[in-house]
Amino acid sequence: MNLTRAALKNPAAILVIAALVMVFGLLSVFKLPIQLTPDIEQPQITISTGWRSAAPEEMESVIIEPIENVVKNTQGVTKVTTNIQRGFGNITLTFDVGADMQRAMLDVINNLNQAPPLPLDAIEPVVSAGGGQGGPNTASMMIKTLPDNPNTDMGQYQKLIEDVVQPRFARIPGMGQVNLASSRPRELRISFDPLRAASLGISIGDISSTVARASDVSAGTAKVGRRQYTVRFAGKYSVENLTEMIVAYSGTRPIYLKDIATVENTLVDRFGFNLRSGQPAYYFTVKRQNDANTVALLDEINLAIKELNEGPLKEASLTIDLSFDASVHIRNALELVQNNLGLGVLLALIILWLFLRGLKNTLIIATTIPISLLVAFVALSIFDRSLNVISLAGLAFSVGLVLDAAIIVQENIVRFRSQGLDNHKAVMKGTLQVTGALFASTATSVAIFLPILFMEGIEGQLFSDLALTLSIAVIASLVTAITVLPIASKFWLRDSEQADPYARYWDRLTTLVMKLTNSLVKRCTWIALLVGGSVAVAAMLMPKTDFMPRAPIDGFFFSLNIPPGGNVDIIEHELANLVKERLAPYLSGEQEPKIKSYNFYSYGAGSTGGFIYSDDPTRVEELMTVVRTRVLNDLPDTQVFLFRGSMINVSGGGNGRSVDIDIKGPDIESLMAVARTGMAAINEHMANTTAFPIPGLSLAEPELKLVPQDQRITQAGLTRQDVANAIRAYTSGLFINEYFDGNDRVNVILRGDQWHTPDELAALPVYSPFAGIQTIGELTEITRTAGPTQLRRVDGKRTISLQVSPPADMSLEEALKMLNEKVIPVMNKELPTNASILLSGNANKMASAINDMIKNFALALIILFLLMTALFKSAKDSLLVLLVMPLAVAGGVIALNLLNLVTFQSLDLLTMIGFIILLGLVVNNAILLVDQTRDGQRQGLDKTQAVAQAVRLRARPVYMSTLTSLFGMLPLMLMPGVGSEIYRGLATVIVGGMGVSAIFTLVLFPSLLRMGEERKPQQQGGSPQESNITPLHSDQALPSRRA
Repeated sequence: MNLTRAALKNPAAILVIAALVMVFGLLSVFKLPIQLTPDIEQPQITISTGWRSAAPEEMESVIIEPIENVVKNTQGVTKVTTNIQRGFGNITLTFDVGADMQRAMLDVINNLNQAPPLPLDAIEPVVSAGGGQGGPNTASMMIKTLPDNPNTDMGQYQKLIEDVVQPRFARIPGMGQVNLASSRPRELRISFDPLRAASLGISIGDISSTVARASDVSAGTAKVGRRQYTVRFAGKYSVENLTEMIVAYSGTRPIYLKDIATVENTLVDRFGFNLRSGQPAYYFTVKRQNDANTVALLDEINLAIKELNEGPLKEASLTIDLSFDASVHIRNALELVQNNLGLGVLLALIILWLFLRGLKNTLIIATTIPISLLVAFVALSIFDRSLNVISLAGLAFSVGLVLDAAIIVQENIVRFRSQGLDNHKAVMKGTLQVTGALFASTATSVAIFLPILFMEGIEGQLFSDLALTLSIAVIASLVTAITVLPIASKFWLRDSEQADPYARYWDRLTTLVMKLTNSLVKRCTWIALLVGGSVAVAAMLMPKTDFMPRAPIDGFFFSLNIPPGGNVDIIEHELANLVKERLAPYLSGEQEPKIKSYNFYSYGAGSTGGFIYSDDPTRVEELMTVVRTRVLNDLPDTQVFLFRGSMINVSGGGNGRSVDIDIKGPDIESLMAVARTGMAAINEHMANTTAFPIPGLSLAEPELKLVPQDQRITQAGLTRQDVANAIRAYTSGLFINEYFDGNDRVNVILRGDQWHTPDELAALPVYSPFAGIQTIGELTEITRTAGPTQLRRVDGKRTISLQVSPPADMSLEEALKMLNEKVIPVMNKELPTNASILLSGNANKMASAINDMIKNFALALIILFLLMTALFKSAKDSLLVLLVMPLAVAGGVIALNLLNLVTFQSLDLLTMIGFIILLGLVVNNAILLVDQTRDGQRQGLDKTQAVAQAVRLRARPVYMSTLTSLFGMLPLMLMPGVGSEIYRGLATVIVGGMGVSAIFTLVLFPSLLRMGEERKPQQQGGSPQESNITPLHSDQALPSRRA
């Protein structure tokens, strides 16, 4: 079907369709969810569990390892990572991208049913989708005390937070989960006096069994006369009268629980604390539902914060701070892309006007921009995509591309009109003559983008939006150019007679090109120089590869590795207060650079750190240096690690720029020794590189090990279990059972008065049936030792991981090379025979992604070659067109190296995509030249005249479309701002590649097309062959393909 003919016959229908497309496009813009980047997820399932007060080794042997064994062989699992801390552990199962996660979840739950039963007071395993607590948080919030509030214990506000704050956020549309990270569970605590209980002859077992047995029992039903009664034994005590329970007798006198103990419904002991800009704070996070609009959700969150701050929280002298507001970064990044998009359109239109020197011509060509972009918005909506930096960058890149078809059609129509053809014929003939070549160039562009659309893995998730928007916009621009544009030209350019103001320059350019390629030696030299030189330049200057683009935010994390055994109170009073004091002048602005706000948290020695926001986003690196050298520099026995925050978060891979060195083996101490050697080698050979050990490299968590004296225990009429229960009761408390009051279920904990030294513990009494009162020191041998603060297992083996984060100006490829050459060999020398070292995490993902890229590049070349062979009906011409690629790649590589003189830019995945997109763009100009040359030959011109005509006719549209594309993308390459690092490399590659190929294509292709040309005798008074070139001014008719 001939679209142009049909459009010209029925212009009203075409205009109505165009108007409808624009209406639906605008509706889609407002309906699309807004995010920073597309969802980048490595499918994961996490199993979390816990056991009150259990040391890491007990957690591992009793709880975690049995669960790990039953779930590690779940179908599709590629990696099993386990982290164990005191009283808590989680197992993260990683699956291949694209795995059926609903089925995987069912498989994991079914496998969990086969795990052995857990201890009574262990937390039942909770299975959740996503890494850790389900992927990156949408927002982090802190409820902090106001400066005039003297209370420092946030626990007293927990009921208010649970009853008022949590439900208010949970009600927000699109909210997925509200996680109260600082929440402390309640417990029914029975605090007894060990000495009084023992002196009355009451053992811990007596108290616990009496309380445990006091429960309601249903006896069944009984018929009494005409009625049926339910019979219940009401044996359960309430909290108020629990102390009235008789636990033993002294002779005939009953001993009540109140005689030896008190009972209270209280919160469990504090296990951590948070500070927000120096004030005590309660930390909680929220996550959005998968299809929620992040920016709209954060607007609702800000409304809820305002409402709560002005209402119930103000009365309690509290306020909520939005610690991390992603909408600020999203809005800034999207605004920058939108501004670049607008600026790109403006620059492209200015270039058009400079070439055409006619407002009507310029505006007619410009109509393709809104139509094509709005069609792309409709496509994003249909395919359930989002508006994000990547999809908007795709639209910004397409600005120049969508003009190409319109420029070529319009330029051809104007040329035929200037030759004297009437309006209708000029429009019809001008459009139809180039439709074939345009269809081919559009097909090649789309064929290049399609492999990107079907890429798997993380790179597929990240870049499919880019490929989709480019493909749809380019297809829409072709359809617009051969339907809407001819109608506009026919009815709006009736009287327009516009001669090309640069005609003489195109004639001179044609003469110059023909002169440069008028001998076999010159042609061979040009071909060897341009093709060979391009290959050499690309090979020598190709930058090092990286995984994810850098996208730093206006803040950084700090992590403090403090000596094991530091309790939370000491960390708060000694360390946190010191850091708070030192940060105060930067927070107030007395010293520069100013801090906007900061968070500080500690959940014990193994988990202490925070996040600092810079007031000025351009001074983050300076602030990091100040914090490292002046604030955290001389903290006693403390290692300091700083990490720049990133807008790109890969589920399970951080910001995509770190490498994990996994050291696996059975003996944890020897693994730690190897890790220490590795860290020393990294510090020596890789300056400014952070190597963070997980877990910490010291078996120095202080332990009191109580070894049972079996003979003494047995003689006293006790068992090991009795002594173990006494020790638990005297320390964190002995779990008895659960208490349910109709609303809440809490643990019942029996706990003795607290001791403060090992000697006090040794002196605590235990009542025994045969030997009366014994002490813990008589029944056990107390020794001081040390154990691990936390344990890590990868794929079922104990592991120490070094998380290596190279500096911002070092690519991941360089980091891997240094690790393999300088660090791993040193570590291998100390590695025990039964241990192994493995580079994992982003190192594996990068290798896999680059492999996929190479395959896609090859696939794109094959598709391109086959399409062009079909167009030209000649494999030789297709190969000729492909020879433009070395020029384009060299141009992209040169541009990247020039950019690196100003700011660091590695060859990350998005920049690699730039090279693939570049292929589809640069072949368009080559296709036009080859197609026009063959067209001229079919009309009877010899090879020289056909090449001259092709250069003269196509130089103007080639440079017009190239320059509009270049200037359309230039703002993306040059404008700094939030998120610009994500797409800057991609823009640089395309701008450089198109620029270099556009300059040299007009020399390379005439050289290639004139190969095998018969040498003609030199004309008198002229140079060889120049006399064959006819000056092709606008008033001279040109032979052309019949419409």
